Amino acid sequence: MLFSTLPLSIIALLSATTSLTSARSIIKARTNEPLSAGVINVAGGDIPTAGLPPTISPGAINDFMVANFLENLEAFFFASGAQNLSSWGASAGDVGIVERVAAQEQVHVATIEALLTNFKAQVVTPCQYTFPSSVSKDTFLSLAQIITSVGIGAVIDVLSGISATDPALIPSVSSIVTVESRHDAYFRVEALGAVPNPTPFDTRISGIWALNLASPFVVPGSCAWQPEFPTFAPLTILSPLTKFTGSGGDLTLSVDVTKISPPLAPGQKLWIGWVNQANNVVYEEVDLGAGASGVVQFTSTIPDGLNGIAFAALTGQNTALDVTALTAATLAGPVPVQIS
Repeated sequence: MLFSTLPLSIIALLSATTSLTSARSIIKARTNEPLSAGVINVAGGDIPTAGLPPTISPGAINDFMVANFLENLEAFFFASGAQNLSSWGASAGDVGIVERVAAQEQVHVATIEALLTNFKAQVVTPCQYTFPSSVSKDTFLSLAQIITSVGIGAVIDVLSGISATDPALIPSVSSIVTVESRHDAYFRVEALGAVPNPTPFDTRISGIWALNLASPFVVPGSCAWQPEFPTFAPLTILSPLTKFTGSGGDLTLSVDVTKISPPLAPGQKLWIGWVNQANNVVYEEVDLGAGASGVVQFTSTIPDGLNGIAFAALTGQNTALDVTALTAATLAGPVPVQIS
């Protein structure tokens, strides 16, 4: 599965998923409903009252519809977790923090909905979602940390796009990503026993990568609207199955070659592209073996100097410098890798 850098117990869970206890009583059943006073109180605030610009670009509309789609999943995940944490043995303090995270995600959803409504764009209704079947407090917190890291990377990508076309939107979007980072810092401490601030920069990923990482949790056919995006063959990490891989060592992965499109050419050179922080993509050549077919195991070196969370993807080139260009050349992945 795509999040297979999580501890071994979570990897097993992700291979057979079912719905968590319903969070419909916490999240809004329909879009554009006012937030309840309880949600606003727990979140610490409501939809911003600052005015919106008179117009926004079509690209920004698309970005915010994708953000609406992804935030719906986050809101459901955290609301469902908040409902279940007590039964998993979490302390009242942990439950309270996750309830606040869930409420803040709902405010983020409502804020995006309000923006889309203001510009007469389609608001994205929630899908049905499926998450690990045998969840515990630890597995929930570990998956929460990966989900928040993916969310941060995707919001940074939105900021990258609107900085040129819609600079008036930067303050509100920037204030969302800083809150997401606080969530991530808490989950790093609670789930990994790690420092909350492992790197000076967070790692941007593309919207397409974020959608590929989110798609295993969306029940097929359950969405009223779903973004169109290229899907890539999953990469699975086989070892090391530890909290942190470190850098400079080897990472063993597997990929189903039959799911790679377009099909690999005989003798085609392949690389793993590594995305970390605000750096250029780093490449390590890999060998899937002559005449590779079916599920293939292979090894990639983890480049020196990586820290925090990195994202790895299989590609047939080694010249794309940033995640946008690498996304266009991705054959399999991405997979999040917890370096430190």
